Amino acid sequence: MDYTTLSLAEVKTGLAEIAGDVESTFGALNGRQLNWRPDPARWSVAQCLEHLLTANRLMIGQADDALDPAHPRSVWQRLPVLPGLLGRLIVRSQAPEATRKYTAPASARPATSDIAADVVHQFVAQHRDAVARVAALDEGRAARTVMTSPFARIVTYSVLDGWRLMLAHDRRHVEQARRVTQAAGFPGA
Repeated sequence: MDYTTLSLAEVKTGLAEIAGDVESTFGALNGRQLNWRPDPARWSVAQCLEHLLTANRLMIGQADDALDPAHPRSVWQRLPVLPGLLGRLIVRSQAPEATRKYTAPASARPATSDIAADVVHQFVAQHRDAVARVAALDEGRAARTVMTSPFARIVTYSVLDGWRLMLAHDRRHVEQARRVTQAAGFPGA
């Protein structure tokens, strides 16, 4: 799937699908299962979801700021070509098919201790809110409005690309969480 060409309606549908997938795949797991890690270098299901919750909250905040006419624009947001180029590159880099591994920015790293079992509920609730936000957006305005990355202030892309990025990044980490449940040694209920 080419996430860089998704319409806002397709992003909305994708976010709703992810919420349903997370609820059905991980909703019945207990705290021990959610926090189990295949090895110390890999994240648990709960850590994957907490990372997404944090990254998405920051992304939504930046998109909201960009769409607010009272919010001042940075010099990076006013550069004409850069946002379009960076948006496509970043969305592709975070797609589930991308093979390069990245280190999460400090502001979006999950806790190393146990995470509350309601992380699945929080994720689903955040996505229901995100679906409503996307449904209320005008696609043309989202494509024209430039937002700043919450992780690197010199990185900019359209609000539409921000939502595409959120969807691609979500799918990447939901698949990572699914692999955790399929790893040898995953605890039973």
